Amino acid sequence: MLDEMDGKQARRTGNSSPLGLIFDHGVDCFSLGVQTITYMRFLQLGYSPISYVLLIGVYSAFHFETLGEYYCGTLYLPPLNGVTDGSCFIISVTLLTLLLGNNFMATPIVSIESLVAVPGVPPQLTLGMIIALTVGISNYLVSVKK
Repeated sequence: MLDEMDGKQARRTGNSSPLGLIFDHGVDCFSLGVQTITYMRFLQLGYSPISYVLLIGVYSAFHFETLGEYYCGTLYLPPLNGVTDGSCFIISVTLLTLLLGNNFMATPIVSIESLVAVPGVPPQLTLGMIIALTVGISNYLVSVKK
């Protein structure tokens, strides 16, 4: 949540620089990977293709937004974005995991064994997998849409 405030504070106090912008984006990119991998564990994804959908979706959104800022000179974030809403989502998933236990995300929701016969895809979608697919695909679609 505090990531949104550092650039604004640096500009307000006259301490902003191009190096600071590059450093901020580098730290954001690194922390995005660590957070995504951590929450892949919370969502009980394991080594499934759904993990790759989540990683590709989240990283493509970051990549395309950074490219847009580089070429347009401004960072445009849609009304529902990963910076503010993503932080709220991560906090919600953490609290849900705290209250209901880590195995709650492994609860089978939908059986897909008759629909999909792809190697590596489990026969049932769990709650964690559905959340990961939703986040990964929506991040990708929002970032590519522009």
